[in-house]
Amino acid sequence: MPRPRVIVFDAMGVLYRYGDVQGRVLIPYLRVQGCGRSEAEIRAAYRSVTLGRITTGQFWAVAGLPEEGRDADYCQEHRLAEGALEALAELAGDGLELACLSNDTAVWSALVRRRFGLERHIRRWFISSDLRARKPDAAAYRAALSALGAVPEEVVFVDDRPGNLAPARSLGMRTILFHSDDTAAHPEPAAERDPYRSVRTMPELVAAIRSAPMDGRRPSGDGG
Repeated sequence: MPRPRVIVFDAMGVLYRYGDVQGRVLIPYLRVQGCGRSEAEIRAAYRSVTLGRITTGQFWAVAGLPEEGRDADYCQEHRLAEGALEALAELAGDGLELACLSNDTAVWSALVRRRFGLERHIRRWFISSDLRARKPDAAAYRAALSALGAVPEEVVFVDDRPGNLAPARSLGMRTILFHSDDTAAHPEPAAERDPYRSVRTMPELVAAIRSAPMDGRRPSGDGG
């Protein structure tokens, strides 16, 4: 297999600390702000806004909160994953093209990534509200591949949910599981399991990418 040319990262749980963004970031923020909507209502509105069906302003209206300054205030709650900037700098320095495929809103994604300076290394951002498709919908992966002009075999896809890796593998991409706070809560059904490399830290991720080409088999000594 050819060596990788493009690395596509998930955002929440890989670039940012929390994979369970609704449970660890959004819902706690809403509760502090006085939102009384049920969790089911919040999650339904979140799905709609990340699919581009409603605007962020409409999302805050559903939550019963004033819109002015709300996007920027909420985005202050996100935290960068430990070692993320250093890892991105190393991989970009290796001549790899870096991209991100994220279930998010275009507004929130832009605010958070600019806050942390991620655009200096990641030039291409594929956000579900723009794509009108959320992972693991294969349409999201196909849209990213098409825009990148990449052959799937040249792409390594990194995500913290095993179920999000399966469509990437089915399209021919190589995959790495990055363990987050959310990984264990979303195990891949046994019938759909396929070998993949797994890592728990950014240095391990850089090492796994640099050791490519990868053929899908677990390397000896892989503890994931």
